[in-house]
Amino acid sequence: MKIFFDLDGTLLDSKPRLYHLFQFLVPESKFTFENYWKLKQDKVSHRELLTKYFEYSEEEVAKFTSEWMSLIETPEWLSYDKLFDGIKPFLDLLKQNHELYVVTARQHEAIALRQIKDVGLAGIFKDVLVTLQKTEKEDLIRNRFELTNSDWIIGDTGKDIETGKRLGISTCAVLSGFLSKEQLLTYSPDIIIANVTLLNF
Repeated sequence: MKIFFDLDGTLLDSKPRLYHLFQFLVPESKFTFENYWKLKQDKVSHRELLTKYFEYSEEEVAKFTSEWMSLIETPEWLSYDKLFDGIKPFLDLLKQNHELYVVTARQHEAIALRQIKDVGLAGIFKDVLVTLQKTEKEDLIRNRFELTNSDWIIGDTGKDIETGKRLGISTCAVLSGFLSKEQLLTYSPDIIIANVTLLNF
């Protein structure tokens, strides 16, 4: 069985990174961590946040977006990321019987590989597929693998679930990431679990 894991929000807790970067780029923000993530888990985009709560112009939104993309994968901000509890021992066991892969929409492959090593996951995955923000996860997987419906994709976003459905593989949504259960249910994943360590293969 092949299992494709999203990275941010699935294996890594990236919420602190995104929250602190938002606060840095929007110094007038008084959002608490909980406020910010309640809005994000309800699929409120940054554009909506900036225009509704801070009256940003389109030019200011564009400037924010450009700065966000240039900073989001830099070492200063990636240092906020942590593995979710229990991830490494769970994956160590899982890899004994299954082929494990990461597929991520990160911009920089070398940075993603270094972070995976730094958090202690080196040697667990057969490969790490990075979109570089130039292609889709679906295409990366389809062009590399022969798939069956016994293969899985595990992720925290609707896009991950849609990717699995288009590939004809099984889909698992996790609640550890960027969308609420109510939002994830609208994509009809095969299963929804609180976090990766509750997978039962």
